[in-house]
Amino acid sequence: MSRLSKEELARYEGANWILEKIKAEGIEAAEKDLEMRGIRNIPLKVKHSDLHKFEVSEKANTIKSMLLISIYCIHDAYGFEEKELNEFINLFNKRAECLVDKWVSWKDIQQTMAEETGILIPMPDGFDME
Repeated sequence: MSRLSKEELARYEGANWILEKIKAEGIEAAEKDLEMRGIRNIPLKVKHSDLHKFEVSEKANTIKSMLLISIYCIHDAYGFEEKELNEFINLFNKRAECLVDKWVSWKDIQQTMAEETGILIPMPDGFDME
């Protein structure tokens, strides 16, 4: 008997993974998981717990990076100093918490900005607007 190729092994691993997922959580959960992984190109071997830790870390890094570039811009362009920048930082963090706590969605913010300022920032494909 010959050995299985890497492609055949990968197919068996995928078949076993989806079978276990369906048994444990049902077909709808398996479909949702496959869709999410396909959009984000996440391998099946990556566990949800590891994925969640990575996602939390990346979101925190993204928010910190956005905050840093924001305060840099308003300091550079408008001369905001420590007091005004700290007020902005507090407001920024409150708005970010509203997103995290799902009081508001990215789509809500996008629509409000478009309606109130005429500026529509298109979000990349696959970006979770909810």
